[in-house]
Amino acid sequence: MTSYTLDVKHNGTDYGNFCIYQTYDGQDDDIRSLVWFSKAAHPGTQLRFEWNIDYSFVWSEKGVLIPGVIFNASEVEETDPSNTNLNTIGFTKDKGAYHFTSTEDSTKSGKLGIACSELIPANSVSIGIGMSGNPAYACVAAPSLKYTFSPHPTYWIAFGNYEEGAVIDVNCMTQKYAIKFPVNTFERSLQLCPNNTWGSMDNM
Repeated sequence: MTSYTLDVKHNGTDYGNFCIYQTYDGQDDDIRSLVWFSKAAHPGTQLRFEWNIDYSFVWSEKGVLIPGVIFNASEVEETDPSNTNLNTIGFTKDKGAYHFTSTEDSTKSGKLGIACSELIPANSVSIGIGMSGNPAYACVAAPSLKYTFSPHPTYWIAFGNYEEGAVIDVNCMTQKYAIKFPVNTFERSLQLCPNNTWGSMDNM
């Protein structure tokens, strides 16, 4: 299992939250990025974020996903995009309660699929993908539809006022920075500078 570490030095001037979120190429507009990790920090302090590349299916009883809504996972099922026996799951409502279930649907290797049954009421519940224990993406579920996710993320860091699990509008994010991990690089160090720009602290 691949593990990553990000050290962040707060050399800015204000108290706030560092948040990490994900995007991926080809991400549909109805698939929303969530605040994946968030940690509060005072100026002059240093934080560490650590995560593994382990994926999960998640859902939350949220029928609307607008910025600020918190996606609290009600069920978590481990998955593996490289294993076609594990990378697709069904989602239904039975006896008044939502839950993941088996499905005959299939998904191409390298992707993750959630097949919603015809019993899912419209605009009543959200489904998504988690990584390293926290939800990362979500979309509002619709009956009889299958949703496909491509878990090959770009990691981003931002500074402001953020809560884990919150829906964000990636087009409105400010003070953000794309975290690149070159091949065979699993540790990075960044700083938020006094002028609110980002800088590398690798090898320092």
